[in-house]
Amino acid sequence: MKSLKTTQILILLLLVFAVSVSVGTKRADAKAPIVLRYYTGMPASHHFSAKDMKYFAQEVEKRTQGKIKVELYPGGQLFSFIQGIDAATMGGVEMGLTSVGFWAGYNPVFQFSDYFLLIEDIDHWLKARERINEILQPLFKEHNVRILFYSAYGGNAYCGKVPVNTVGDMKGLKIRAPVPGALESLKGWGAVPVRITGAEVYDAMAKGAIDGCVTAWSYMNAMKFYEVSNYYVGPFWWTVWVNFINLDTWNAIPEDMRKIILKVSRETQEKSLTWMKAYEEKSLEVLRKKGTVKILTHEELKEWKKPLQPVYEEWLKTCADKGYGVQAKQIMEVLDKAR
Repeated sequence: MKSLKTTQILILLLLVFAVSVSVGTKRADAKAPIVLRYYTGMPASHHFSAKDMKYFAQEVEKRTQGKIKVELYPGGQLFSFIQGIDAATMGGVEMGLTSVGFWAGYNPVFQFSDYFLLIEDIDHWLKARERINEILQPLFKEHNVRILFYSAYGGNAYCGKVPVNTVGDMKGLKIRAPVPGALESLKGWGAVPVRITGAEVYDAMAKGAIDGCVTAWSYMNAMKFYEVSNYYVGPFWWTVWVNFINLDTWNAIPEDMRKIILKVSRETQEKSLTWMKAYEEKSLEVLRKKGTVKILTHEELKEWKKPLQPVYEEWLKTCADKGYGVQAKQIMEVLDKAR
């Protein structure tokens, strides 16, 4: 009997303790800042991590007087590009920075910037950006995510051990690309597309498992690909990178703070262009010292683009088959008008 009473008292004490902890936690939470975990797969040395994300985090925290705290996780510390996308749709992470193309598994329309020379250069993208954003926002909303702003990535090119001067030189080369549209574009050029993780590229080039890769001048520098390659040719690929937030998280943020976040987003978007240009020039300077850099002329790029028309048409068909043909055509029309 005594044992039973002792057990009942212990249970009662545990219940009281649990309620106390719960109340205390709620009081603490009321004073605690809103925490936004912000991830990217980009290395910490890249301007996305060192400039874009850092500026955004500092300004949001400062202007909300610490009511919102942004925690940065570059270099895949929290999630890889793809893993983080899945987590963001489910609320497993609040914010992220990835290429639009990494979202292609959710909707083929997101592949548009993966295709070589569909976007001709950064100025072409800037002319089309606002109109394309209007098309993309509802598509991201379908996956419980909102785009906050775009980061300027710069030009993408070929990086490898085999010299390339014309599009015909790409034929037969084993080249790594990170996203479906780029892989299909390489195939259109007669190359052998290879999809491996970004972490595997350096060793694959060093060991001769692949002949090269296609990526940004800035990423070549950040990942020190110049240690395992000699030739750099481009740019022929301009990818679109988005900074996004989980929609449930966004809707739970007070309206006055959302306005602050949007203002900082616009500022970061414009500053990103300056940071990109500076980092890209620095990267090209490094590459020129380590190997041979060939910048393709406008006339040369026309020849590189010719074999890609069937690739664009196949993308439009895929989007139509998935029920998103209208949006894909709208993007093509916007890009055509912005040329």
